Amino acid sequence: MAVKDKLNIEKLISIDITGLPTAPSVRQLLDKDVRELYTRDKSSDKTMYLKECGVIYYLGDPKSPPKQKGCTASECIKEAIVNFDLPRNYTPDVLVLKLARRYYEENITEAGVAVEILQQAIHNVSVAIKILNETLNEKIKSATSTDDITMIINLMDSINKKAGEIPNLTKKLNEAYENLLYEKNTEIGRGGNTIYSSMVADNDDD
Repeated sequence: MAVKDKLNIEKLISIDITGLPTAPSVRQLLDKDVRELYTRDKSSDKTMYLKECGVIYYLGDPKSPPKQKGCTASECIKEAIVNFDLPRNYTPDVLVLKLARRYYEENITEAGVAVEILQQAIHNVSVAIKILNETLNEKIKSATSTDDITMIINLMDSINKKAGEIPNLTKKLNEAYENLLYEKNTEIGRGGNTIYSSMVADNDDD
């Protein structure tokens, strides 16, 4: 059975002989949404098209750098703005979000969803610990009463409690990765068709 041709970064941009991204090929432009994104950029070098492809990749690819860190959609957009040199007030429009959603839905799997949930959980715990630490540091600097000391102790307890969640979440994440690899290997075995991992980041150009 033939594998569905999924939307991915290779369908959005091409790489020239110097290793730099270029406009899509005719084959890539057969996709209606990709064609619309490309043709609406009237610049000669299609700079905005390439930058918005970066946004789509960050939002939609389960293996993108911010996704691997468990970032939320808004955090992915913030990282894309910085990395792809977009205006600080940039907001993806309906077409970009549609392509990002397609990208994600065509590449995510059940095992991949489990991995993503745990990545987000670890990210959220880390963010919570950071905020608690910042609050604790401010309280320590300004403590003048017994009530302040009590609050400091409570904050320290909250930080220790949150930090204690990380080892168990990390263990579950490793188990989820194993399930994802098993899912990948199982799919590869069906008819000899290669299915690319939807979540496990690697350095291979499969």
